[in-house]
Amino acid sequence: MALYLIDGHALAYRAYYAFIRNPLVTSKGEETSAVFGFANTVVSLLKKFDPSHIAAVFDSIEKTHRHEFYPEYKAHRERMPDSLIGQIPRIQELLEAMSIPIFLVPGYEADDLLATIATALESKIPVRIVSGDKDLFQIVTERTHIIRPGKGGLLEDEIDPERLEQKIGLRPGEMVDFLALTGDASDNIPGVAGVGEKTARKLIKKYGTLDGIYENIDEIGPDSLKKKLARDRENAFLSRDLVVLDRSVPFDFSIEDMKHTGFRTESLQAVLRDLELVRLAEEVKGLGNSGGSFGAGADSGGGDIGDADLEGKKQYILVDSESLLSDLAGALQAVDEFALDVESSRLDPMRAELAGISFSIKPGRAWYVPVKSRMMEEELALAPAHEAPGLPLDLVRARLGPILSDPAKKKIGQNIKYDAIVLRQAGFDLRGVYFDTMIASYCLHPARQSHSLDNLSKEIFGHEKISFKSLFDTRTRVKDIRKVPVERVKEYACEDADFTMRLKHEFEPMIEASQIAQLFWEVEMPLCSVLTEMEIQGVRLDTDMMRMLSDRISNNLSHLEKSIYEAAGERFNINSTSRLQAILFSKLKLKPLHKTKTGYSTDVEVLKALSAEHELPRLVLEYRSLDKLKSTYIDALPKLVNPQTGRVHTSYNQAVTSTGRLSSSDPNLQNIPIRTELGREIRKGFVSSGPDWVLLDADYSQVELRVLAHLSKDIELRRAFEEGADVHRKTAARILKVPPEQVSEEMRSRAKAVNFGVVYGMGPRGLAQALDIDFKEAKQFIEDYFENYPGVKRFIDDTIEGARRNGAVSTLLGRVRQLPGITSNEGRVKSFAERIAVNTPVQGTAADIIKVAMVQIARKLKEGGFEAKMILQVHDELLFDLPEEELKSVREIVEDTMENAIKLDVPLKIDMGVGKNWLEAHA
Repeated sequence: MALYLIDGHALAYRAYYAFIRNPLVTSKGEETSAVFGFANTVVSLLKKFDPSHIAAVFDSIEKTHRHEFYPEYKAHRERMPDSLIGQIPRIQELLEAMSIPIFLVPGYEADDLLATIATALESKIPVRIVSGDKDLFQIVTERTHIIRPGKGGLLEDEIDPERLEQKIGLRPGEMVDFLALTGDASDNIPGVAGVGEKTARKLIKKYGTLDGIYENIDEIGPDSLKKKLARDRENAFLSRDLVVLDRSVPFDFSIEDMKHTGFRTESLQAVLRDLELVRLAEEVKGLGNSGGSFGAGADSGGGDIGDADLEGKKQYILVDSESLLSDLAGALQAVDEFALDVESSRLDPMRAELAGISFSIKPGRAWYVPVKSRMMEEELALAPAHEAPGLPLDLVRARLGPILSDPAKKKIGQNIKYDAIVLRQAGFDLRGVYFDTMIASYCLHPARQSHSLDNLSKEIFGHEKISFKSLFDTRTRVKDIRKVPVERVKEYACEDADFTMRLKHEFEPMIEASQIAQLFWEVEMPLCSVLTEMEIQGVRLDTDMMRMLSDRISNNLSHLEKSIYEAAGERFNINSTSRLQAILFSKLKLKPLHKTKTGYSTDVEVLKALSAEHELPRLVLEYRSLDKLKSTYIDALPKLVNPQTGRVHTSYNQAVTSTGRLSSSDPNLQNIPIRTELGREIRKGFVSSGPDWVLLDADYSQVELRVLAHLSKDIELRRAFEEGADVHRKTAARILKVPPEQVSEEMRSRAKAVNFGVVYGMGPRGLAQALDIDFKEAKQFIEDYFENYPGVKRFIDDTIEGARRNGAVSTLLGRVRQLPGITSNEGRVKSFAERIAVNTPVQGTAADIIKVAMVQIARKLKEGGFEAKMILQVHDELLFDLPEEELKSVREIVEDTMENAIKLDVPLKIDMGVGKNWLEAHA
């Protein structure tokens, strides 16, 4: 029997800041980080200690008695973030549903209430206070301990008098005078300036108390310490009065008030479900009911989801015989849906060999089918007594192929695009792709730090999965899963499929209850299959042309090297930052602009600025640009051509950017520059499939500005697009008050920078830098812009205000982006969040539009029986590879679909081109 007291505000703060970089937000935009962390700790407490008595204590919002004699008390502390303020009532609602009484006394801090309760009741019942506040160490006794919460809500560190002395080197009775000396900057408690914990501890140990220190101040050395103590004597005693806790707060309480009587189950479930804390809702089922137990022997009530169930009832089966394979096929045939996960020889799915497939039909039950690999069979060919582990691929394909290709069977995966590609290379056709847990996580929480299976399992279920890395000996350089003992792989692979199924059960109801349901089911999941086909198709590269280009650039770089050495007056390593610094700033005496940890900066902006003073910075910039393009694209791309297909296969990342845009990697084909002559020549290397084939390029025209016109309802901006006018020229004419025909290219360029700058939330400083003009001129330009486009200004203001109110913004199709920083007290954080608030509905809607178009075009091409293939997506641009004879029909489909992907108040327009290579098609 013991009384457990929860330090409410301290725990809430701790939970809030634990998730500050990756806050939890519901699909309705309500932030729940503090609630989740707080609830986790409370549930951990209940399960670990099974308390007979429990209560939570909170600070009051009124000023305390400490403010009466020291008005500056806590004056420097930042006010509680608005996003945390909104969670305190939710935490208290949760506590009420758990039947945990709440104490709060106006004019007193929680620490004082905790001290009062502990002092009054410790003789009747052991007291345990859950808090991370060191001020409470002063009330520690043999009967009153402090339990400090750790990572993930764990309650491991219990502070009793002995542990306190081990930890800090002080007894509880010495803590007040110790804190009086050290002070507390967070509470604006002054202490003695210049006296740290080590010195304070020595003084307390030698002289016993603060009074003892000042009674013997003359003998204290060195003189500098004596002067500090003498100077801040008044502050030391003031600080002691501030840190000492009040143990006699006048309020009514009794031990009976804190007896725990069990949860109000329906209320608790309702609160947790409303907060979308599904795992917690499952975890607390059966806990805390009247007469129930929280202890280790209690029923966890977690159903199929709980970790206890995972460890106690899991059934992971190794399918290593034909009869077991038949049993698995029967189990899969008997269900409507199943999760699957592929194990392979490498990360590149187009070059990977299938090593095995795992399946799960419900949480806790999974199978792993190892597949014989060519490599293992070759290695063991000389050892007849041994046989490569796994079943023959032909057998697995014969038994499981029809099930995997059955569109009526719903397939669930984590990054299922990868699985589908590996399976295709092995002769399987995966159809009926229904749910991707990585994409679901991304749609629900795009700002989540990681959507990996390992991270999601830990974050949502509190389960540490077997890591891929742990399968291998630490000395193993090449990590090939085919060489790992199959029993070990079975556990790893089955766990992957198992937790993929668990995540599907977790995420699907969240998606259905949220505004992103239509986006997920009608755009993101169909797009997954479209991207699979695009990655498998790849794009043909003219390697001969790229080699010739590489030779030419090598020659250019050699000439540049000579020019650089002449300008520098010596030969040196051009790629050495330290040597370049020495030549620019020591030898040539150029004026440095910025300093870094390794010396004066030589980044792009610095070299651009210095180019006006000397030719060397310009030459180095040109050298760096050529060298980067050569190494990143010209030389690298031919090496990435797949020997089996003769094509380059990029990977599209569907769950990376916060706006919803796709990104590309391995290689990144979206970053090939188009504005430089060399960048355009690189595009020339991407060619059609054959002599009778062409590339068709379709690029949205100013799609983000058209979305802005729709969202802002600005009359003039809408009119410009409705009339088909050059919107940048029209903007320049309106702002600069000149006729459109008198607008110069420089004027148009400035107007273009403002038009797009508005979309990205650019302020005067950013515009000044972009246009190389002074701040005042940039500020005036933006003010003139808003004067001419008042609807845009109204849209920006309304969007930011709505983001503050809701903590999130969304696109036209309902994609939500949470903005925890929008109510921050820190200017830079708040300003960044405001820019994101404006940018997301515009850029995010533009991203959604092209995704809708991709899904619809792919469906129409398939239904029409066309050979044409969509092969590349670069933000607002799509590239198709097709027979010339299909050009007219495909062109009409692409144009009509892209221009009508969604209905805006202004027309969507695309620019189209055709050519034998990407450069010709885009021209």
